[in-house]
Amino acid sequence: MRIIDLIHFIALSVDYPLYANLFPATADSDCAVVKLTGGGSVNERANIAKPTFQILLRGQDSAAADAKAWDFYRFLNNKRDFNVDDTHVIFCTAQQAAPLFLGSDDNERVLYSLNFQLITEQL
Repeated sequence: MRIIDLIHFIALSVDYPLYANLFPATADSDCAVVKLTGGGSVNERANIAKPTFQILLRGQDSAAADAKAWDFYRFLNNKRDFNVDDTHVIFCTAQQAAPLFLGSDDNERVLYSLNFQLITEQL
């Protein structure tokens, strides 16, 4: 699964600027990055993988950022049976019970982390 394909899939349902891996220097304060973060081992015989990914969200307004983090959480947690390009996602689950508030960055923008694990198979 390519990160850009995952970003495109998420962007179809959650309206928020998304970038791959790093916040661009020119990005607005209200945006998020999506990072593939490894995951479990691949079972070649069963054609199953368990990748993980993180959404790191930042925002200028604390309440609005919290609400957007919950939008991502509700969209992805316990989502079943969908395709991200040539990867079929059997199940997506959050790795924590709620979006994790990380505090603020050097520019006083609030940060949230959302971490997910997928069970996937190649089509």
